[in-house]
Amino acid sequence: MSKGLESSAEGWVPSRFNMAVDIPRGRKAVFNSLSGALIVVPAPVWRRYLKAGCEVHARPHAASDILGTLSSKGLLISKTVNELDLFRLRDQTARFSDKKLVVTVLPTLACNLSCRYCFESGVQAAKHGKMMPRDREEEIVRHIAMSAQGKRALEMSWFGGEPLLTAETIARISARLIPACDQAGVMYSAVLVTNGMLLNRNVVRQLQKCRLKFIQVTVDIPASEKRDRQGRETAGRVLDNLALAAQRLPVYLRINIVRDDKAGFDALYEQLRQRGLHRHLQALFFAYVFGPECGGRDGRFAAMTYPAYARIAARERQKARALGLPVQADFRPSQVGCIATDRFSMVIGPDGRLFKCTEDVGMAERAYGSIESGSPVKLPNLVPWLLYDWSQDSRCVRCPILAECSGGCPHIRRFQPGRFETMRYCEGHLLEIKDRIREWAINSLDRSPHRKSAIVELTGREAAPA
Repeated sequence: MSKGLESSAEGWVPSRFNMAVDIPRGRKAVFNSLSGALIVVPAPVWRRYLKAGCEVHARPHAASDILGTLSSKGLLISKTVNELDLFRLRDQTARFSDKKLVVTVLPTLACNLSCRYCFESGVQAAKHGKMMPRDREEEIVRHIAMSAQGKRALEMSWFGGEPLLTAETIARISARLIPACDQAGVMYSAVLVTNGMLLNRNVVRQLQKCRLKFIQVTVDIPASEKRDRQGRETAGRVLDNLALAAQRLPVYLRINIVRDDKAGFDALYEQLRQRGLHRHLQALFFAYVFGPECGGRDGRFAAMTYPAYARIAARERQKARALGLPVQADFRPSQVGCIATDRFSMVIGPDGRLFKCTEDVGMAERAYGSIESGSPVKLPNLVPWLLYDWSQDSRCVRCPILAECSGGCPHIRRFQPGRFETMRYCEGHLLEIKDRIREWAINSLDRSPHRKSAIVELTGREAAPA
């Protein structure tokens, strides 16, 4: 039983961060974006305690178990609590915490593919897609190691361009940073995002030494969207590489939905199964393709609306799961905003310039500094990221999933005003979250009874007699 309920008879009301969806057998799945809790209750219990406008007055020692559970999970709160202030405090604490350093390194902006929607295509077209010079590697190691001093953890991300065009660079930098962190007592981890074209046996062998938590490989639907520089489709080769890599490294498959193509989805699932990837992939998941700010190569690309994407993704998760594919099943809210707004995060470009967002790499005018010793900090390029404030948007303040979304992509808000409205992001994201809550609850509660569920289910019998 909640201590708060024991000690006070004040009014208790549903959290403003609750979102409820209907699930089978007359139940409601209720998710709280601030606490991250999800519970399942009978609809009458929801109407009595959690429906908007409800208020409960609990007396000491008279509160029922169900009220104690609802309050401890953050779904029922005291009327005296300002939840927006609580979220603002958590947000600021996380963004300015000095416990970890988050570094994204782009060793090249060049790529072996030619995707219409690539946000770096404008930079590449301007011939800035060069490889990182060998003499920059030592400076990068020095800068990261120095920045990580006093931190508990260093979280590295390798990005591009196509980072595996510079696999040797990744291996050399990793070989220096890992022992330096170990010696300093800093926990080191890394991830790598690749198109998978270069995941051959030798590269996989190199990556096995780089202490990668996982590799994310991206494919497209339709498959024809991902072509090489000669205009050839690449999906078959990538899946062949995955069949090798996923047996040796933890691999997640990101499926970009560029437009609906039911036959394309079905063909991909069949190819995954034929190669045994339903057994070896960590998981697959679906992703929305944003219209880039600086995608200069192909003006014909126009992203679908977010609601259209959300409906397709929900349909395909169900199909893929039914085929035995390892779909990322549970909805696990991040409860953190974009790392670009964190004080101790940085993005390092091939030339050693420092940015806050990967989308800005290659645009020197948006760099806030450099890895070179003594280089000045350009505060006008840094401070707006650190002062990013979702509360300036009245729609965000009213939204029940604000604590999960944190106002959406700060880069779009800063450099593509009106873009959220064009893509109908808020409408689509709410639809997507509702679908994921429903799937999370059903898949967790309706699975084998021998497997313990991570979701609390209240039957209503816990309540004390009226």
